[in-house]
Amino acid sequence: MVNKKNNFLIQILIILLMFNFGNAKLLNTSSKDALTNLKESVTENSPELFDLLFAESKSYYVEAMIAEHFKDSSEVKYCLDRSVEIIAEIRDLDSLTLLQRDDYRRFCEKLNTDFKTIFAYVNGDIGTRHVSDMRDEINNSMQDTVNIGSDKLIILDDRTGHLPIVTSKKIERIITYFQTKQRTNFQQWLNNAGKYKELMVPILKKEGLPEEIFYLALIESGFKTSAYSYAHAAGCWQFIASTGAYYGLKRNWWIDERRDPIKATIAAAQFLSDLHDYFNDWYLAIAAYNCGKLNVIRAIRREGTRDYWKMKTLPRQTRNYIPTFMAGMIIAKNPEKYGFEDTPDPTWEWDEVVIKDSYELEAISKACGVTAKVLKEYNPELRRWMTPPDKKSYTLKLPRKKGKDLITKLKHIPKSVDGGPQFVTHRVRRGQTLGYIARKYRTSVSSIVSANNIRNRNALRIGQSLRIPSNNYYSKRYINTSQSASTHLVKKGESLYEIAQHYKVTLSALRAQNNLYGKRFIYPGQKLSIPGKGKMTINTNTATKTKIEKKTTQNKVVHVVKKGETLSGIAEKYRVGLSKVRYWNNIYGRKVIYPGQKLSIYQ
Repeated sequence: MVNKKNNFLIQILIILLMFNFGNAKLLNTSSKDALTNLKESVTENSPELFDLLFAESKSYYVEAMIAEHFKDSSEVKYCLDRSVEIIAEIRDLDSLTLLQRDDYRRFCEKLNTDFKTIFAYVNGDIGTRHVSDMRDEINNSMQDTVNIGSDKLIILDDRTGHLPIVTSKKIERIITYFQTKQRTNFQQWLNNAGKYKELMVPILKKEGLPEEIFYLALIESGFKTSAYSYAHAAGCWQFIASTGAYYGLKRNWWIDERRDPIKATIAAAQFLSDLHDYFNDWYLAIAAYNCGKLNVIRAIRREGTRDYWKMKTLPRQTRNYIPTFMAGMIIAKNPEKYGFEDTPDPTWEWDEVVIKDSYELEAISKACGVTAKVLKEYNPELRRWMTPPDKKSYTLKLPRKKGKDLITKLKHIPKSVDGGPQFVTHRVRRGQTLGYIARKYRTSVSSIVSANNIRNRNALRIGQSLRIPSNNYYSKRYINTSQSASTHLVKKGESLYEIAQHYKVTLSALRAQNNLYGKRFIYPGQKLSIPGKGKMTINTNTATKTKIEKKTTQNKVVHVVKKGETLSGIAEKYRVGLSKVRYWNNIYGRKVIYPGQKLSIYQ
């Protein structure tokens, strides 16, 4: 049980956070607990979809801060991911007031700053963070040291049909920066480029783009499909959701095609082609790709020039964007000249298998002989650890020669949806709101918004059918059937973490037992079912129907998690199923583990 001093510090922390975020509604009733205020902000009476989502995102952020206080890195990662996902949903809303935009901007800045400082240690995607850090450092340090016009541009390549390549003192300084501070990371990005060059360049040429545009993705993401910025851009080409949707990239509960390197390249080629058709200048088109078409148009009107290199009023990041792109491209075209190794990764190759039903990646991995992690790497657009259950078929990518006879093998594998529907259908009635519906099904507003592509609260109409993401998928698969389960009556000031500590159970097990995945709050007087020490059994109606051997008949091995390890990698190392590792260690619905964590493995 956490002592009173820690409880007091947590309450102060929450109140300070709320004050910083500028939501006065949450501070009006000082006599109420801070968490209660936060909960009441997400009520069915909230007038705007923005208010619902914004309060929900902030509540996840507050929980991340609390988890950080207790050094629970798994919980921190989960809460941060949910907060950022909801922020991305807000960006897609049709209209925001000036006050809402200001609240949104300040919260994003706070989130971005804390992500790089307080929460930096939980970001497993180190390579992606280095791309963002690199661009930030260039923006802050690579300022013009000479007047515009006196830093002469030297043309290196001006062939017809190619992007003009130039250099200058500023570009040379950025090259030096890549050769020194970013040497290790930049070498990795150069290696990553080899994986996609032969695939992406033909797509760019087909749209009439110079082949040099390929290296724009080097600066955007280091060619990492997992790249995600706190401007909510994703994938190799760093599309925001709205622009990606305009160019045909789907994003829903199951997939995010911005992360598919081929589909995203097609969209990026079309986007850049449209920008070039408008500006008739590649430098201006690339600048617009970075900061938006309207910003470039306004800069042209203000300054009366269409020469990118003479523009002074473009955002600083855009003034540095093309010089950084030029520096990266110059090195990439002749890496050995600048002290880098010319060791590109092999070109990405794959087999395609059309799957008509939904299957867990873990089940598919067993059928085709590769790990679930590899399947996820070959299908980066998948947002869940299973193929979509849509009526239409899904084209799954696999390593070469691993797709042979997979369709036949899948006939003997249970489908994911057999364990209970992933969605339930709700028909909207008069007076019902998103907040009401979310509480009714014990899920979150953001989950409903994402599953139904809701962009405007006024789009909710009487009789409308909504797909509601079911939280029963994990909570029903892993339930305590022993009679040793007890009931806890929540007292004022208690948290899930404290209750879990008191009964010596994990947070994930406590959530699963009480179906608290989407419902983020507990309240005084609530009855919680506490998992007992009896055997945790698998529901026989689940999709996997995995038979877990009794622990008492097996040899126990304690594995201490090392930095960079994953659950699937550990399961593969000990030659046991991933589902068994989750079961043995009460890790349900989570893909995140942390260095130093002890996992029990039975062999």
